[in-house]
Amino acid sequence: MKVSRLVTIAVVSAVVIAITASLYLSFGLKRFARFFYSTPSLAAYGVDIQQTSVSGVSSGGAMALQMHVAHSFIMRGVGVVAGVAYACTDPSLLVAARVLRGFDCMDGAGSFGDAGGAAFSIAKTADAADVPGAIDDPAVHLPRQKIWLFSGYNDGMVRRAAMDAVALYYAHYVDAGNIFYKNNNHAPHALVTDKYGGPCLGFNSEFINNCGYSIAGHLLRHIYGALNQRTSGGLSSSIAEFDQTEFVQGQTPASVGLADTGYVYVPSICRTQTCRVHVVFHGCQQYAGLVGGAVYRHSGYNEWADTNRMIVLYPQTDADPDFNPKGCWDWWGLDQLLQRNSDFARKTGYQIAAIKGMLDRLAQNFVPVGGSDTFAAPQDFSARDSTADSVALAWRPNSAAAGFNVYRSSGNNGPFAKINSGLVTGASFGDRQLSPNTTHYYQLTAVNQSGVESAPTSAVAGATAPAPPACDPYFSNNVTHVASLRAYWFGLFARAVGSNNNLGLNTTTTFSQLMKEGALFYSEGYCP
Repeated sequence: MKVSRLVTIAVVSAVVIAITASLYLSFGLKRFARFFYSTPSLAAYGVDIQQTSVSGVSSGGAMALQMHVAHSFIMRGVGVVAGVAYACTDPSLLVAARVLRGFDCMDGAGSFGDAGGAAFSIAKTADAADVPGAIDDPAVHLPRQKIWLFSGYNDGMVRRAAMDAVALYYAHYVDAGNIFYKNNNHAPHALVTDKYGGPCLGFNSEFINNCGYSIAGHLLRHIYGALNQRTSGGLSSSIAEFDQTEFVQGQTPASVGLADTGYVYVPSICRTQTCRVHVVFHGCQQYAGLVGGAVYRHSGYNEWADTNRMIVLYPQTDADPDFNPKGCWDWWGLDQLLQRNSDFARKTGYQIAAIKGMLDRLAQNFVPVGGSDTFAAPQDFSARDSTADSVALAWRPNSAAAGFNVYRSSGNNGPFAKINSGLVTGASFGDRQLSPNTTHYYQLTAVNQSGVESAPTSAVAGATAPAPPACDPYFSNNVTHVASLRAYWFGLFARAVGSNNNLGLNTTTTFSQLMKEGALFYSEGYCP
């Protein structure tokens, strides 16, 4: 009896193990887990959708730009880190041709002829604007936006010319003072923080590098103006996961490159008070299924959101071995068989439509709140950042002001001359076309609806930085280096052309950073 019982238990256990193994093989770990756990729906928080902003890195930078242009009516601004200009891959091409063109977009050169294709992207934007409902009117809604751009001078993946094209693209629509282009940081291709990540000059599998610089803080201040200091202790709330499947119309998330689950950070204050939303688009190989919570926990946005009434939305992609092996955001049209994927840069694109659905859900139950600011001289005015030819200024927003005037002087005591042509709206300004290593002094005034100007602020100093070193970086796997004649085969290994530096195994999974030092001469490493 005892033996029989043991045999029965053993047989049942074997059956359970076999069934379990079969389920794992058939559905994968994540899908198997869904049998036992239902991912909660994204909740409504009554956010002010008209205060939305977006940012992203790499493919996420391209996606942030597309989302920003498509839905500019609800946007306050955008942060683009190592991205490409609008519809650069050309939606009119077949998908294979788009992918090939995408390499030129990332290089910023190819056959475009204007720093990577700004004129082409402007023309594609005009084409989209002529189609009813494709994108919001760029001539009406883009000029008031705040644009923050970042290109590390060691980025050998999405090269400087590609981001120069993004800057030229936005300059076509947006006043120069609304654009700040950070191009003097020595970062490589990565999401840059000042607290988390691997060494700044190095390859980190999460593509998060600690370069002592908070991309999150700088871009949010440019978009929204002076902010309360980020929380230095623990967060007031927990990051929550939500079901993305309900936001994909007529398809499965996997078929359009999305994961089943996304993430959102909702500060405790946003459960009872009206907040705004910032959407963060991770880069290729940064989706949660590969790097876990690296981006949605450690990119730095949550700490700023916690003290500034801001919800942070982290939508997620997933990898597909045939169409999207690195889990990138769709900036080329993932699958020719899905017709709407050719609309990847428009409201009707699957991914953009899904993200807008998430924003609409967060905005449900919104109750407008009237402005309570008193007209006065601007508060918290400061110079926050600089490059070799620009200074970033920010101040506390004031809803009672119609706009602001910015004054500059070469000396602390003046005389000060106004440098903006029209009233500055929002609460930031990028003073551009300056000389390197130069200190300037600024004052700011507010102007009310009747044209009355406030007293000026005290003068604040802003100094431009030294010109960064001239660098020509290339980052890729060694097979691509060899195919591009930057390296050559040496047995099982790859060596750099010119320097003969050993780059490691000549495989698609071995990556290296090369610097071009002259004709047919490359060395491994980074610019200082």
